[in-house]
Amino acid sequence: MEEAGFLIDLALTLRGLARGEGEEGRTALAWALVNRRGAERKPDREFLLALAALCRALCGAEQDPTGGATHFHLHTENPDWATRETPRALAGGHLFYAPREAGHHG
Repeated sequence: MEEAGFLIDLALTLRGLARGEGEEGRTALAWALVNRRGAERKPDREFLLALAALCRALCGAEQDPTGGATHFHLHTENPDWATRETPRALAGGHLFYAPREAGHHG
């Protein structure tokens, strides 16, 4: 995927330039790199929003709203596996489920 390669190159460049910088400096450098590249190389907005959410989760910038969930489904659906489980969270349009504790039989 060309978008991913482009973003990885930008992130590696920013990482090198922003060593020792705080959030303000890193953000300013990121904007300068984006401004330099121009809008013609910008990946689509939904891809960027998805990538941003993954980055926030991976770096621990936000708390896990799912309570450790590993499984999910749309709240308008009722898959067979979910009838035996208790949801940990409802966020957006999805219900989230965490693995059962070891030794729990139910």
